[in-house]
Amino acid sequence: MLKKLVVAVLVLVTLTGLQIPVFAENHGEPPVKELEQQFYDLIYMETAENYEVEQYDSLDRLEEDMKSIMVWPLADHYLDTYFEERDGNVYLIPTEGPIRLNMDEDYTLEKISDEEYKLTQHGENALRGEYTLTITYSYEAGKWVFGNRMDIVSSSEDGGEMPDTATSLPNAMAFGGALMAAGALLLISRRKRIA
Repeated sequence: MLKKLVVAVLVLVTLTGLQIPVFAENHGEPPVKELEQQFYDLIYMETAENYEVEQYDSLDRLEEDMKSIMVWPLADHYLDTYFEERDGNVYLIPTEGPIRLNMDEDYTLEKISDEEYKLTQHGENALRGEYTLTITYSYEAGKWVFGNRMDIVSSSEDGGEMPDTATSLPNAMAFGGALMAAGALLLISRRKRIA
């Protein structure tokens, strides 16, 4: 009985680790211009002379708005990098901001799947020199959001690249669920032997 249980658990763990294709409806292309404007409005807010953000009274409200247009790891990255809360007020950390998509210049928008698109734009500016902006859009909870956003600056200096904010949370959750199921099966089989 124990051997069968171990085999069943291994098969279950193996199957949960595999990605099963889900046929979804076509959601069209992401609203690039609209999302970019919302991103710009959140990252480049007007501030008082001391960099206090007057539009938000807490990081929680700002976080809520950020998570409405981007996945949570990306929102957390931007909050940690560009904002802080002190004495009940939100402040913009004075630093170089992320590269903004230039809507007047060419970019490529590539369909990865019905739920994912990748935008790439090459450009140059006086502050950073040549750069490549890569934005991934994900269709989640019935709408398009930023899945990832990286700007890679072509220079000999260190830095200029934002961290990869991709997450393996769904796989970790599936694996955890499989382990919980295996544990429950082991407890049930053990109780039956004792009884």
